[in-house]
Amino acid sequence: MTGLPFEVPGRFWRGNLHTHSDLSDGALSPQETARLYREAGYDFLAITDHFRPEYGFPVTDTRPLRSEGFTTLIGAELHAPRTELGQSWHIVAVGLPLDFEPPSRTETGPELARRARAAGAFIGMAHPSASLLTAIDAESLDAAHSVEVYNALADRENRGDSWHLTDVLLNRGHRLTTYAADDAHLQPQDPPPCQA
Repeated sequence: MTGLPFEVPGRFWRGNLHTHSDLSDGALSPQETARLYREAGYDFLAITDHFRPEYGFPVTDTRPLRSEGFTTLIGAELHAPRTELGQSWHIVAVGLPLDFEPPSRTETGPELARRARAAGAFIGMAHPSASLLTAIDAESLDAAHSVEVYNALADRENRGDSWHLTDVLLNRGHRLTTYAADDAHLQPQDPPPCQA
């Protein structure tokens, strides 16, 4: 990428906010996943396993994986039915309590995001392009802090870039930040980690 400010004075933190382990559909254990990012020079990592019933609604406790110069953030990728065009919401929630309650059968994506934010989480719209998120969907996700403007996993299907939706929201007066994420599952067919 060009135009990034890493050459100017200041302290920049390198991290990934959207990562999966074998506690949901990732290939590696949380320990192996954290080691990979730590050894790549990252300052922080959020393992955001899919918060779904088939995985036991994991909020992965990564506190034991922290070390000098490397920290972990506790989170999950939340899901609820349904968006305007897609089957389910994909919401990154970083900073969740370990005892965050699973969604009820009637809880919508925006309601789930509001509950996660009220519990202290940073809320990101995960891979909007890959999820076919519409502007109507995005505006209804009023608890969101940020838009995942690039997703390395979704990029393999040419759906990694979500700047367009961010521009629409910003032009409509929504105050949001942005982030890029690997969405690393570390499966053999996936792109390598540390891309975003």
